[in-house]
Amino acid sequence: MKIETLMWLLPIAFMIHDFEEIIMMKPWAAKNSVEIQRRFPSLASRVLPHLERLSTSSFALAVAEEFILLSTVTYFAVEYELYAVWAGVLLAFFIHLLVHIMQFFLYWKYIPVIITSVIISLYCVFALYFLNLYNYVSWPDVA
Repeated sequence: MKIETLMWLLPIAFMIHDFEEIIMMKPWAAKNSVEIQRRFPSLASRVLPHLERLSTSSFALAVAEEFILLSTVTYFAVEYELYAVWAGVLLAFFIHLLVHIMQFFLYWKYIPVIITSVIISLYCVFALYFLNLYNYVSWPDVA
């Protein structure tokens, strides 16, 4: 696989993940809010009011802004071979996915984004392995 192809898969993976989040978050939160309040009261008091106020279209707009930023960074990283910058963005996204996976293990029931978090984490691991295997990045530069 060419490095450029691997890099351009990141905005696609991001959108697949966020489509699941945009579509499923509001209905899931409404259905599970009582149990979340019971099991995680301090967290629920901070997060649930925010989720209830946030409309799906507002959330989609925020996702669109992130997608534009991610695509712009990817474009410049591909065009100017800024592999360390791109690897840093990929690593941040991977950490985001790992947080979702940890949320699943804490809640121990279906949560929106768990399916794409697991699948896309595999892409992230492969991409980081690929970057390392072919010496595209210096890890101190990524940090």
